[in-house]
Amino acid sequence: MNLESLKKRVQSDTIIDDQEIIAGFVDDWTRRFRGHTSVVAIPRSTSEIAEILKWCSSNQVNVVPQGGNTGMVGGGVPMNGELILSLRRMNRVDFVDGPIPHIIAQAGATLASIQESATHNGWMYGVDFSARESATIGGTIATNAGGNHVIRYGDTRRQVVSLQALTASGKIIGDISGLTKDNTGYHLPSLLCGSEGTLAVITQARLRLWTQPQEKTVVLLGLPSPKAALEIVKFFVASNEETQACEIFFEKGLSLVCQQFGIQPPWPEKCSTYLLIEFAGSKGLLDRLNESEGGEMLKNFDLIAIGEEKASQSRLWRYRSLHTEAISASGIPHKLDITIPFEKLSIFFDEIDSVVEQSSPNAEAFLFGHAGDGNIHVNLIGLNEDDLAPDEAVLEFAASLGGSISAEHGIGRAKSNYLHLRRTPEEISLFKNLKTAFDPTGILNPGVIFPN
Repeated sequence: MNLESLKKRVQSDTIIDDQEIIAGFVDDWTRRFRGHTSVVAIPRSTSEIAEILKWCSSNQVNVVPQGGNTGMVGGGVPMNGELILSLRRMNRVDFVDGPIPHIIAQAGATLASIQESATHNGWMYGVDFSARESATIGGTIATNAGGNHVIRYGDTRRQVVSLQALTASGKIIGDISGLTKDNTGYHLPSLLCGSEGTLAVITQARLRLWTQPQEKTVVLLGLPSPKAALEIVKFFVASNEETQACEIFFEKGLSLVCQQFGIQPPWPEKCSTYLLIEFAGSKGLLDRLNESEGGEMLKNFDLIAIGEEKASQSRLWRYRSLHTEAISASGIPHKLDITIPFEKLSIFFDEIDSVVEQSSPNAEAFLFGHAGDGNIHVNLIGLNEDDLAPDEAVLEFAASLGGSISAEHGIGRAKSNYLHLRRTPEEISLFKNLKTAFDPTGILNPGVIFPN
């Protein structure tokens, strides 16, 4: 790769070829996917990205777009020496006031910075998850990230009003005008949201905001079974519009969190299942909850903790939010992010341990997830990196229940060989034709979504 001609097109510090610096870009968060490259490009502007892409297209250099590198499926890792195009320096966030306020954010802006801008101006952004401090908006759009609040605000696709991107040849497509109604042809944001950097490089987006809740209440329940938890979830999602999160986890995961971080469990008694529910709304939230049918239901539980102020809410949330770090500290996990139809979740929870054990006696499964939308994170540890039998077994089991093999992390490289479990041959053929139309030379993230 002759970089001298590329360096002449951009600012002097845009092209990085120092391997000590590059080392921080080539492995994914899970440490399962470890890549290599001779160059990382870190542009500051759309025009610089365009020049880089034009050069790559002319020289048939493959490109891996990268945001905060918090991915879980190898979608942002240069496994075959591709040039890394990091958007980290493009991190501007602007609030746009109006009858319907928006935020315009460059692709490298972190989720936390967008949330802070929205909150500062009296609004809120609808997507939230644990990696908020490092995950970028470009990455969340590329994977159509969901997070904790999907049952109320939807996934990232629902937050994107409009966006701008660059094709593989460096041409600008889309805009950030933010028109509420614009039925002129195909809806570009919907195509690019969830495309994992395979169609174009997202440079900036215009995002919708939501009314900021005045109060929050967090409830943690200790329950005898997943079925008991799911009955509660069904009730609150259907009957209480102030419900914004329903998170499920289990004794094995809670014990690991407490062990890894030296914290006390919520109660001396151990429970099969734990359910965390977050409510958010206008003033008087807790009074309304207590006076409701749901409040009367909650009074019947012995193992219940309620967080009324921010500190106690954070203490309750940590039992769920620290799962990812605790599991990663125990080994390199195979992370399987799936969706199960709500009515089949009980079957999934009853049988998943047996499915994993039959595929590999060395595998240990830790489960947690977003019970309200059926998104369960299956984390397998104790496996070699190339032992894919348990991965395949779990994905096939999810598909057999009518579920999806990818809920919010994307297909990446980890699940590219299993796309057929969810998509028909006709659909996959259409997807590939769409990829060719956007990226005729195939330089954008090869091996992601579709195997090489």
